[in-house]
Amino acid sequence: MRILLLSTHLNAGGISRYILTLAKGLKKDGHEVWVSCAPKGEWLEKLEKEGIPYKTIPIKTKSILSIKIFISFFILAKFIKKERIEVIHSSSRVTQFLGFLLYKFTRVPYVTTFHGFYRKNRARKQLKFEGLRTIAISENVKAHLSKDLNIPEGKIRIVFNGICREEFGRREKTKIDYGFKEKDFVIGILGRISEEKGHFLAIEAFKLLSDKYNNVYLAISGKGKLEEELKTFIKLTDIGDKTKFFNMEAKDFLDIPDILIVPSKREGFGYVIVEAFLKEVPVIGFNGGAISEIIKNGENGLLFDKYEGFCLKQAIEQLMFDKTLCERIVKKAKEDAQIFSMENMALNTEKVYQEVI
Repeated sequence: MRILLLSTHLNAGGISRYILTLAKGLKKDGHEVWVSCAPKGEWLEKLEKEGIPYKTIPIKTKSILSIKIFISFFILAKFIKKERIEVIHSSSRVTQFLGFLLYKFTRVPYVTTFHGFYRKNRARKQLKFEGLRTIAISENVKAHLSKDLNIPEGKIRIVFNGICREEFGRREKTKIDYGFKEKDFVIGILGRISEEKGHFLAIEAFKLLSDKYNNVYLAISGKGKLEEELKTFIKLTDIGDKTKFFNMEAKDFLDIPDILIVPSKREGFGYVIVEAFLKEVPVIGFNGGAISEIIKNGENGLLFDKYEGFCLKQAIEQLMFDKTLCERIVKKAKEDAQIFSMENMALNTEKVYQEVI
């Protein structure tokens, strides 16, 4: 197949990771893949390294009314004809609209992926741009698309996100390399610093732990609009000397913590959970959204049910003092990570393409 993947940019982030991983998986399966996105993205060099061609367009916008979309349309309409593209795949609101325009003009079928949960408003329901087929990255996202956006269930296919397993081998470094001591128990949280990711709940739970134990530390990696507010909260909570901030990719950061916590209120998928599975880092997550589709409580990780700092603290203490439980869930998690492989993601996405071609 000759496939065009559309993205507004290739800067570090969830959708960019999705595009890059899918492109690699499809190429590995023998398909001809192009990526179209805005120029100067941080990860464009990763495409080049993988030998995946790309076509830059002036698409870096968040508005479906932007003139940039229509300029991109004229550029890509010619490109699609020239390269004999067989399927177009969009992964964001802006590129879904662009994919719709290209489909109407070129009649090349288009597929869209929805990565999370969206506001229930009239514009979303009337202008869904869901494609000839809609990919949901989890059961929870599928239910949301059907119930809140009125996308027909018959059009929706579930394809879990995939991870390139080769990038997440065993730990190359230890927490000692990052300034911690061997006896320190390091709790990690990784991801964009925003309200829905649960950083403030993590601080509440950690405060309860640090008041009780001297050797616990919190390692945080990520940026976001609430970063300064979070740092202020940490100072007010008087745990600044027990908290360290990093800005690292997951494959490097996951060398540090003894456990990883994912206290997001609602996740569309949860890449970091699978990445921790592959790195053999025990994971604790909140029992909401798609997190419970990946973590099976007591089998490959732990879930806490009440969105309270005390409940998260109790789950952390379980793993702090039960090495047998840690070893068991890490082993099962490593096995379960194969479900969320790049190869499975590419194969199941190909099946969706075949339905529309």
